[in-house]
Amino acid sequence: MKKLFYLLLILTLSASCGEEEESGDLTSDGSATSPVELIVGTAKSGSVAYDDNSFYKFTTSSTGAGNYKLVVASLAVTDSWSSSNSVRAYLYSNSSYSSSYQLEYDSCLASCTMVFDYEDNLHASTTYYLKIYGYGDATYTLTVTKGGSEGSKNNPVELTADNETYTSGTVEGYYYGGQSYYKFTTSGADNYTLTMNNSDSLDCSLYSDSGFTSYVSYSYNNCTAGANLSKTFTGTSSTAGLIANTAYYLKIEPLGYSITDAKTTTYSITIAAEGN
Repeated sequence: MKKLFYLLLILTLSASCGEEEESGDLTSDGSATSPVELIVGTAKSGSVAYDDNSFYKFTTSSTGAGNYKLVVASLAVTDSWSSSNSVRAYLYSNSSYSSSYQLEYDSCLASCTMVFDYEDNLHASTTYYLKIYGYGDATYTLTVTKGGSEGSKNNPVELTADNETYTSGTVEGYYYGGQSYYKFTTSGADNYTLTMNNSDSLDCSLYSDSGFTSYVSYSYNNCTAGANLSKTFTGTSSTAGLIANTAYYLKIEPLGYSITDAKTTTYSITIAAEGN
């Protein structure tokens, strides 16, 4: 009888220990071939195991070109091997999660907000892929939100060049991270004047290509940074004027030089030919 009692006791203790061990194991979310879907603007609870990765994806809307933020809330970590980081987020433009498609990365020690906008904003109607690495066992709530910059190199905001005012301009960030992208098409050959009512210091650059890489002329078509931007675009010289029926590409940037200077600035934009 005693042998039976001890056998039952051992079996009970073994089962109890097994249950405790299983309930303490934290699992990572998704996989590279089956990432968890995040909906822009909707919070999602998640977790990542020690020295492992969780995989997610999200899709921007048809009007959603601009910068985006990843809000990492309620971040709790145990057994971290790092004293300076709890999780690291990597953003990719391709479902392979390959480093050749990596756009940005950032880290959190505690709950934080990451901004995706370093070299370009995110494009409209596009799926992006997010990988979260855990320095320890971590739980959190993730929310992807649209930021305060608008347009992207692929999807610049369309402006008119006929003296109509675009009233909902906005840009967020600072000089090394933050920009808004615009496009306008000339009607006739003429000088065209940009007028804005920004209260914070901003800068502008005018390009001749949709990749925003070729200045029309740095000397004659870039703004003097400041509030209430005003610039007359004269083309490749002081008198040449912009070419008729041609698309030009305008980038607006904040002026702050450190992340502590980052802010959202709103403004209106008017572009008009001198002949108007």
